[in-house]
Amino acid sequence: MIMERTFFEERQRFRQWWIYLVMAGSMAAWVYAFSVSVAAAESEKAAPDIILLFTGVIPLLLIMLFATTGLETRISSDGLHYRFRPFHLREKHIDRKEIISWEVRKYRPIAEYGGWGIRSGGKKYGKAFNVSGNMGLQLYLANGKKLLIGTRMPAEAEKAMKKMMDAKV
Repeated sequence: MIMERTFFEERQRFRQWWIYLVMAGSMAAWVYAFSVSVAAAESEKAAPDIILLFTGVIPLLLIMLFATTGLETRISSDGLHYRFRPFHLREKHIDRKEIISWEVRKYRPIAEYGGWGIRSGGKKYGKAFNVSGNMGLQLYLANGKKLLIGTRMPAEAEKAMKKMMDAKV
């Protein structure tokens, strides 16, 4: 039995400033609504407790979601492994024999996939997993599907893919 060798590993997180601005704004709105409600507790203008609870919980859940969301990619001698936390409970694996061809390419996240995250670009572009940037590892699979995995380290990913495709397993 041959041991699996890892050629490349990358962990990415959402780092767009505007995401954190929206979250901070929603938390500020909740703090304001809460303080106004507490100040007006005896009047008819006070917000019901259930509304305050939901308006506070939703921003907190969004913050927790973005804090834990990330893309993990690993290229090894047996194939490509990826996981989009927290949506994939387990790492996904694409055997190198399933990869017909591949390329590291610059792509247009909004035009091709409608943005970042777990995205679909239809039959033309296939599925994408990305968190930022515009560089990705495009895979063309034996089943006819296309998959793009975003990367912040395109040169290293390309080097690892060459090693993986040439590996003797």
